[in-house]
Amino acid sequence: MNSSDEHEHKPAPLHGIKLFLSVLGGIILLLFIVGLLPRIMQKQELKKVHEETTGAIPVVHTIISKPSANTESITLPGNIGAIQYTTIYARIDGYLKDRMVDIGDTVKTGQLLATIDTPTVDQELLQARADLLKAKAELETSKSNLKEAIAKDKQALADIERAKANVAYATVTAKRWQDMCVRGAVSEQSRDEKVRSLESTSADLQANIANEQAAKAQIESSRSEINQAAANVKAKQADVAKYVAEQSFQKVLAPFDGVITYRKVDPGALITQGSQSSNLELFQLAKIDSLRIYVSVPQRIARYLRDGMTADVLVPEYPERKFVGIVTNVSGALDPNTRTRQTEIKIKNQDHALLPGMYAEIKLTTLREQPWIRVPGTTLVTRADGQFVVVIKDSKAHYQPITIGRDFGNEVEIQTGLQGNELIVVSPSDDLQEGEQVKSEPLPNEST
Repeated sequence: MNSSDEHEHKPAPLHGIKLFLSVLGGIILLLFIVGLLPRIMQKQELKKVHEETTGAIPVVHTIISKPSANTESITLPGNIGAIQYTTIYARIDGYLKDRMVDIGDTVKTGQLLATIDTPTVDQELLQARADLLKAKAELETSKSNLKEAIAKDKQALADIERAKANVAYATVTAKRWQDMCVRGAVSEQSRDEKVRSLESTSADLQANIANEQAAKAQIESSRSEINQAAANVKAKQADVAKYVAEQSFQKVLAPFDGVITYRKVDPGALITQGSQSSNLELFQLAKIDSLRIYVSVPQRIARYLRDGMTADVLVPEYPERKFVGIVTNVSGALDPNTRTRQTEIKIKNQDHALLPGMYAEIKLTTLREQPWIRVPGTTLVTRADGQFVVVIKDSKAHYQPITIGRDFGNEVEIQTGLQGNELIVVSPSDDLQEGEQVKSEPLPNEST
């Protein structure tokens, strides 16, 4: 009885397992159908799209390239300086007697700024003038000696002529008396007296010739003394001129029109000439009717700089005012360390609104020699062999090589490769081939 009941209840677990497996299989089949149907439908749609697009021309968005501004601007920092600036030192030793100006005073060329008391130079000038008077007196004495020597020479010449006449007469007389003595007409004593007279007059002639030679030597000596005395006079005159010039330095004058920017002396101060570091400067003078600024212009626009071009000068203290400067000097070379070109800019400053030492910003606007083209940055295609943009010509894509000038991020300037008014593809696809037929549509927001 018990064994038969056990045999009847054994199929019950097996039936439950079959039921469970049936339900599980149904669920799996349902999930498979749910996952497979969308994939089948998507595949059919892709197949339909492929069938529809097979042989279709790709559509690209394009813009028209436009020329960029033909100017290039840059703003550079600079310090304003005076067109002329100098430190005034004394050119003579002494004590400051009077000071006529102070800082902030406007002065004119040649205006008296200060006077210096120089007793040593004053005494040296008096001594030099006395030496000059003495030298002039010595010159006059030498001239008198020359006149006296010339007179003696003339007297000696006259004496020679007279002695020559006496010798000639004595010679004739002595010869006559010798002839008469031979004939016995006169005595030998008388003859001897005439011969001695001839010898005496001959001696007088030789003495007169010697006197004339001495007179000539005296003339030459006197002329040498005159030359020496004249040279001494010139030397003394130079000494006087030197001390007069030094004495003129007692007056300190303004070398040009300007404004006193610095003053370091007061009356009574010891003044030493020169510009050594240990010497005391008197004033500093700046000419501010015109000012100048030196700026270092970068290499990329340095080539466009020209003398005479204008520059805008902006000063923070005058936000409502724009000063205009003129480029006056441009360096002939670039600094190899900074790759910049030193440029001088001059500014008119008649109202003295600007002062030396002010900070300013200088805006230089240069004109390019050739126009550049400006396009969006999304038009660029970078390849291993360079940079390109895709240009549409006759409804075909063409990869045009370009050279970039300046990159502004959203836009770039094309230096070479484009002429303007080209049809340029925006964000070209990587699959776009050279010469491929395309259909262009203007970029919807091109106007913006």
